[in-house]
Amino acid sequence: MTVYSNTVFHPTFCLLFTKMKIPFFDYKKYCKELPYADLVSETLSSGYLIGGPAISKFEEEIVNYTGIKHCITVGNATDAMEIIFDFLDLPKGSEVIVPAHTMIATASAAVSAGLKVKPIDVNFRYGLLTSKELSNVNLSNVSACMITQLNGICSDMDEIMNLLRSNSVPLVEDSAQGIGSFYKGTHAGGFGVGGCLSFYPAKVLGCLGDGGAIITNNDDLASYAYSVRDHGRGVDLQPLYWGRNSRLDSLNANILLTRLLNIDYYIEKRRRLASLYDNNLSALQDQGVLKLPAKHSVASDNPSTYQNYEVLAEKSSDLMAFLKDKGIGTIRQWGGFSIAHLRNLGFNIDNYPRTLDQFDRMFLLPMNHMLEEEEIIYITQSITEFYGA
Repeated sequence: MTVYSNTVFHPTFCLLFTKMKIPFFDYKKYCKELPYADLVSETLSSGYLIGGPAISKFEEEIVNYTGIKHCITVGNATDAMEIIFDFLDLPKGSEVIVPAHTMIATASAAVSAGLKVKPIDVNFRYGLLTSKELSNVNLSNVSACMITQLNGICSDMDEIMNLLRSNSVPLVEDSAQGIGSFYKGTHAGGFGVGGCLSFYPAKVLGCLGDGGAIITNNDDLASYAYSVRDHGRGVDLQPLYWGRNSRLDSLNANILLTRLLNIDYYIEKRRRLASLYDNNLSALQDQGVLKLPAKHSVASDNPSTYQNYEVLAEKSSDLMAFLKDKGIGTIRQWGGFSIAHLRNLGFNIDNYPRTLDQFDRMFLLPMNHMLEEEEIIYITQSITEFYGA
């Protein structure tokens, strides 16, 4: 196979390929990637369908990989964040800061604990809530702050933690997209009270269906979460708390253990494809019609995992339609709705002009380890063709 990693195509070049079909994420291909029948057989032979050695082993391996003290697997990342807020037991009706650019699950985790969320515009360069935006917020009446570590990078956590500590505000990290993401050597989810991981199939580390985990250095939160995920029961099955049923199953633990063996490859492949995107689209960025994603965490040398390749584009809706006609799948993150867009839940996007401007232009290009370089070249040439560059 010819490698084009360092190739930048002149806009007058004709396309090298006939029309291709590139879904945003190829779930059918994903479902054929591992020897799933063998993993099912292994799980059935163990006799453990929920709990058991596969769960314990996976939690141990996540601790080893992230360097964070505890990993408690749960049914999904939303449950993980809700359990963290249950643990904090903050005053009902008090205010929690959330980034405007995040999934509804981030805010709903706080709302589920009887709290009120306050969206804050994110940084234009990074798409994250950074210390620059947070420093303009009155933290005196805030009960907690949520930072979403987004698209494979982390925010500038040193400055954020200084701001929050000086105001005695606890941090909850939505690090659902954060596996493999670091800031100055600390893994996403390792800065505040606790963070979460999502193992949804399209994540860097995915399973078959929903799955999640709490990651934390807080011993008390870990003890609480181990109990609450299993109906609040202790080791003798006597209830310690009111709990819930939120447990990762053993089959998905075995799948995740298998995929975790390849996580360095998955991330390196994403970085290689992102470099190809960057090289072939840099001229459009120079022209001001396209903004490419950040390559590193904020104020850090730690490189992105490229969980997503999110661009800001002029005429984004027209471009997405053009790419669809070319057979290329794209999506707007969160369905194109920030927290501030959710009028039915009491928010007004008109109060967030910067977020409105960003969401009018932002969308995701295909990015995962199953893509081939030829497909990225086809995508970048199609984008170049659209802009007539």
